[in-house]
Amino acid sequence: MLGFKKEIKFALPDSYYKNIYEIDYSKLKKQNINTILFDIDNTVAKVDDLNIPEKTETLFKNLKSQNFKILLFSNNHSKRVLPVSKKLKTKALYEANKPQKTAYQKALKILNSKKENTVAIGDQILSDIVGAKKYGIKAILVDQLSSKNNVKTKMAQKLGLRIEKKLTKKHLFKQGKYYN
Repeated sequence: MLGFKKEIKFALPDSYYKNIYEIDYSKLKKQNINTILFDIDNTVAKVDDLNIPEKTETLFKNLKSQNFKILLFSNNHSKRVLPVSKKLKTKALYEANKPQKTAYQKALKILNSKKENTVAIGDQILSDIVGAKKYGIKAILVDQLSSKNNVKTKMAQKLGLRIEKKLTKKHLFKQGKYYN
């Protein structure tokens, strides 16, 4: 687990929103962010659900029209990731191995992007937030769409909840208290 005092900066998201629809993407543009790495499970879609809401398709269309480069960025397997990628008409990296540095390097290479112009958006503190921030990428946390998790995510979720409890105890973070 993280050495809490030394690595607290990596566990705190830069922003925290209820869901991907409430994120202020125009604010990201003003911060010279042009690349978005979206986690899939419980961020863009419920775990193992291939039904993508029209609202999500519209959001992705709008982001592309604003010239954002988008990558679906998941530790899940191709059978899960590729149908979502096809539906949203965007690139994807599956079996990414987040939070490892190499995962973020691959993601940026796919989109020909720089980390200072990139944001990662996800629902897991450990895999989505810590990984991005350790690599120098801005990170946005969103609430999970569902309490259902897959086996890999459950392990990361348990560690993430321990981190979250420590952050809450130090009055640095509170579930449901959104900020940007």
